[in-house]
Amino acid sequence: MGQQLPPAKEFAPGIGEAVAKRTITRKINEKGDRENWDQVCRRVAHGNVSLDPLQAAGPNELADLYQKMRSGVIITSGRHLQHGDETQPTRPGEVFTNCATSASSFFSFYLLLNGSGVGRSYDNDLMVVDWNRMPKVVCTIDHAHPDVQSGEISTFMVAEAKHIHKFHDIEVMETPDSREGWAAVVERMEYMAYIKSKKILIVDFSKVRERGRPIGGMQNRPASGPGPLINAINKIQVVRNSGMRPWRAAMYVDHYLAECVLVGGARRAARMATKSWKDKDVLEFIRLKSNGFLWTANNSVMVDEEFWKKINVDRSHARKVFMELTERGYKDMSGEPGIINQDKLVYKPSSKSKEIISGGRYEIKEGKQVYKAIQSKYDNISDAQKMITNPCGEIVLNLLGGYCVIGDLCLYHAKNEKEMIESARLMTRFLMRANLMEFSYENEVKATNRIGVSLTGVHEMAAYHFGYNFRDLLDEEKSQDFWDLLRNISRHIEDEARSYSAKLNVEMPHTLTTVKPAGTTSKLFGVSEGIHLPAMREYIRWVQFRSDDPLLDGYRKSGYPIKDLQTYGGTTIVGFPTQTEICKLLPSDKIVTAPEATIDEQYKWLRLFEKYWLRVDETDTGNQLSYTMKINVDNVDLEEYRKLILDHQKEVKCCAVMPESASQMAVFEYTPEEKVTKERYDMILESINRSLEEDVGLEHVDCDSGACPIDFKESA
Repeated sequence: MGQQLPPAKEFAPGIGEAVAKRTITRKINEKGDRENWDQVCRRVAHGNVSLDPLQAAGPNELADLYQKMRSGVIITSGRHLQHGDETQPTRPGEVFTNCATSASSFFSFYLLLNGSGVGRSYDNDLMVVDWNRMPKVVCTIDHAHPDVQSGEISTFMVAEAKHIHKFHDIEVMETPDSREGWAAVVERMEYMAYIKSKKILIVDFSKVRERGRPIGGMQNRPASGPGPLINAINKIQVVRNSGMRPWRAAMYVDHYLAECVLVGGARRAARMATKSWKDKDVLEFIRLKSNGFLWTANNSVMVDEEFWKKINVDRSHARKVFMELTERGYKDMSGEPGIINQDKLVYKPSSKSKEIISGGRYEIKEGKQVYKAIQSKYDNISDAQKMITNPCGEIVLNLLGGYCVIGDLCLYHAKNEKEMIESARLMTRFLMRANLMEFSYENEVKATNRIGVSLTGVHEMAAYHFGYNFRDLLDEEKSQDFWDLLRNISRHIEDEARSYSAKLNVEMPHTLTTVKPAGTTSKLFGVSEGIHLPAMREYIRWVQFRSDDPLLDGYRKSGYPIKDLQTYGGTTIVGFPTQTEICKLLPSDKIVTAPEATIDEQYKWLRLFEKYWLRVDETDTGNQLSYTMKINVDNVDLEEYRKLILDHQKEVKCCAVMPESASQMAVFEYTPEEKVTKERYDMILESINRSLEEDVGLEHVDCDSGACPIDFKESA
């Protein structure tokens, strides 16, 4: 790094007592068993450390990692909490990746089935498959299949379909009962569209397990059965001969496949769809979601310095794009499409093999020919266009295909700077070990070795260790010790990555630091999410249950607020009074919530984090910051909104801007969080018998703001 790292120092006394080690009362592991937090940490640490083939990290690695995880300084992503155990070295790496990209529909579908969020570029130059030319696909299933017998599915048998189409050139494909099997069906469809095949493809789903059977490796959650994929393929048939441009047809195909994953119940299908501002039909892309369709992807326009320079030129393409995307984001109340400064994304060309799909459990066949054709297109675009982001925008990835594994540091829970640095180095090694697993994008992983060391609970850390609130931190001179600490930790991450990669004889990671949304895992420890300001001080966290859930009787008897929803029949919500952690650390008049911070203040906040955590002026190893900035349009008109975007968005790599309105929120029967006064919060809390354990799993706490309603226990 060209300079000596400063030594760690002890902090001056904080403003509170030492942070107690916490245990989460109940957690569901991959096998569907309940565990406490101690068990989770032991399992995940053991599985990850066993990936080190040379034991290069040292003899105390397992104990150190376990201790830092247990105390909540290291918080791994939910993927690791769910799947990590002693079998990790034998598992496919896709299961442990948060983020990914794909340039094809079939592999995007496969990644979604593995639980990874997926970004895809729909630039005209990259569209080698025209789904208008896809084959006619006939979905079939044996009538003895349980889902046919139950009335869940009604479609042709194979023999019937072959008889109907006997005067045509047909091909019969059997669908294996696996993620790879489902993706192979879409791969065959995409390849046939690529070669403009005239065959009729008959797909047999008879061997796919019925709805309700447990899925091994997904916490034994019930299978969806073949119905969702059959429905998705039937919807995709509408794209055939539709006359849509190839990029638009691909967006509909990917959307219908993502809906299928959503129905599976294991994880929502998280997607990013991007398009260059230079594409001649980008205005069509900008308007695409105004009709309410294609909701499974976050759409963003990729821009550059040239775009910002030409906005003020009358009748320029850049100005038309800017005016249209700001109008749609404002009037549709969606903030979409977003704006990402593509030329600010870190790009490092690799001298290694350009073949992206080169390994993994999924044996790709004709799909490799599709990728070779895309590769030839990719080689002809500029370097500034070759990188996009994952769905939440915090990771820079090759648009052809790539992954990133991410984990959080919650420095609020650390005793001193020494422990912070040790935890940062541990997390760096933890993520680099995950990259030693088996991946389909094997060459890309070996060539880039991307990781993302993230932060969460930043406001609590600043309050506890330094006594600073949000506005203190914006005063760079006043809070220089805080910012110097972040820069020092970031430098240690780079130093550790260089040292550990040399020991493992692997590529130095191309990217190191990031800030991810951290919605679910932050709630597990009750801290603010990533670098987001807390949305509220006290609120009621409304959690959905089925109306026949046996837990509801206990909550009613204990006095929790309960409502039966009319809009969603059969759904009951339970209200958990929740106070954000920052309220315990700062006086009320020193707390700044997201609605109380100005737009200027929040953009300055992002610029400071890019400077000190990503170190944009010092190194090229930073990813991006995932940050959603909400703008109250009750007080800001369209022209003011445009000026805010024009003044600030070009100054950062990316930022999601979300218009919101109190009148709009009022139309919903309920919202996940209901802001309440301190008086009402105390009144509700006093009326509840807290002896009942709040049995709320990870699937209930995946939301946008606030703390966690889980009942934490302190351990000795």
